Amino acid sequence: MKIAFFTNCYKPLVNGVVTNIVSLKEAYERKGHETYVFAPQVEDYIDQGKNVFRYRSLNLTSKVKYPIAIPLSLRARKVITEFNPDIIHVHHPFLLSSQAIMYGKKLGIPKVLTLHTQYEKYAHYIAPIPEKLTQEAIKRIIFNLAYKIDCITTPSESMKELIKSYGIKNRIEVIPNAIELNSFRQKDELKCLEIKKRYNLKEDDKIILYVGRVAYEKSIDKIIEALAIIKRKGVSNAKLLIVGRGPAMEELKELAKSLQIEDEIIFTGEVKNEEIPHYYKIAYLFTIASTAETFGIVIIEALASGVPVLAVKAPGAVDILTNGRDGLLVDNDVKQFAETLEKIIREPELRENLSKGALKTSEQYSIDIVSERMLNLYREVIETKNQNKI
Repeated sequence: MKIAFFTNCYKPLVNGVVTNIVSLKEAYERKGHETYVFAPQVEDYIDQGKNVFRYRSLNLTSKVKYPIAIPLSLRARKVITEFNPDIIHVHHPFLLSSQAIMYGKKLGIPKVLTLHTQYEKYAHYIAPIPEKLTQEAIKRIIFNLAYKIDCITTPSESMKELIKSYGIKNRIEVIPNAIELNSFRQKDELKCLEIKKRYNLKEDDKIILYVGRVAYEKSIDKIIEALAIIKRKGVSNAKLLIVGRGPAMEELKELAKSLQIEDEIIFTGEVKNEEIPHYYKIAYLFTIASTAETFGIVIIEALASGVPVLAVKAPGAVDILTNGRDGLLVDNDVKQFAETLEKIIREPELRENLSKGALKTSEQYSIDIVSERMLNLYREVIETKNQNKI
């Protein structure tokens, strides 16, 4: 089978959507299928792999490094015609989705759309348009696009319900994101020691980990405030390791300073993808306080590493975690977050039991299993399309 991906973000950007697309592409190719990625150019980045077409792009905002594709290219038409895909998989409802719909119609092939993100939660990045107006416009765009698509997929039941609330009536399938589990299960002791040495971490430090964009909607400030609370209560061996970069970094550093815990928090900045698994392996606990997720692939990465997760009860986390089995779920309240954080640090036996559960939960998110589910959906959609032509 030949699959064309249209995505508004791809390597070298680091986020859950990119991780999922890369994982699917690699899994498909291991199974003997071909995938061609159509994505925006990223300044000073040259693709090493094959079958990637880059649209010219520009940055519309200085708040975040996120190149925006210019969805016009005569060469793209030649590339996709020669590739001659069996199906088009659209990974965003904006910009390149228009190109994907156009080529799908011209080639007479079905189109699948994956809605990875609660896009209205990111409306504040679009200035100077009022946030509420932007949110309504986003919902309308998704609503109008849905009826040009043969099937919608989304990674969680929570996100499916949100999509249905837009008034969309066509088919929606829940297919979770997935990862290559072995990448996170294997431990390289030397690499782990190097990371600890790099950040001057002690052997008895309980490392609280966050991995992802350092952005306002991720609510990292709540994790920092919770750390300050438990420090005041005498938990002296906890360190917060924030892995990633983003527009909120300086503000969060100032918050840590104002709470007098700047020495307890390490901002690593951007880390290479191949190094990320080693950071999980030195972690005692993974934390996520965001309410803007649809799935949270970093949660799966943590679980596959045997690291329990402390999360706010919100879409994404509640779709993956079972409270008390593989992680701990709390209300969106800093004091409760802090109390639970202190509990797991003071009770290593609890952490050990959750770690075992984390490994077990992660098994259902193997990319080999999930990619086959997506391929089966492609086959079904293609067959239905062909039957309708008769």
